[in-house]
Amino acid sequence: MTEKESIFAEKLEKLFDEVRKPDGSKYTQTEVVEGTNGVLTRVYLWKLRKGHATNPGFHIIKALADFFHVDTNYFTQDEESAEEKERTRPTGRYFEEIQTRAAKMDDKAQKAILDMMDFILSTQKSETSGGMSIGAEPSSAENPD
Repeated sequence: MTEKESIFAEKLEKLFDEVRKPDGSKYTQTEVVEGTNGVLTRVYLWKLRKGHATNPGFHIIKALADFFHVDTNYFTQDEESAEEKERTRPTGRYFEEIQTRAAKMDDKAQKAILDMMDFILSTQKSETSGGMSIGAEPSSAENPD
């Protein structure tokens, strides 16, 4: 079983575990097959749930998504990459303002901003390794005048 098949099977099993009928009970495999109006067979649904079926077509994904009332992207979106994107999404007090203003600048101005940011980042790195901090006066050893 490939990782992609495993992820699809896990997501499908999660729907079977979490999506409930109005009376609170879980859907059976037969109910799902019947609810997809002949798009799925019991055997094929079992193969999907166990990760033995490879590459289900869009019509299968759509039928399952419709039955469980989820978006088709539920099956195709890599959950880990979505979490990673959210975790690594730039944040900070001024991030959106910087982004908005930079979008209004031409390429030359954006390059100048990037150069300034690189300088600041390199200064912060040297700061954490015992170098000079931003805005600090150089020591007499660093400034021989």
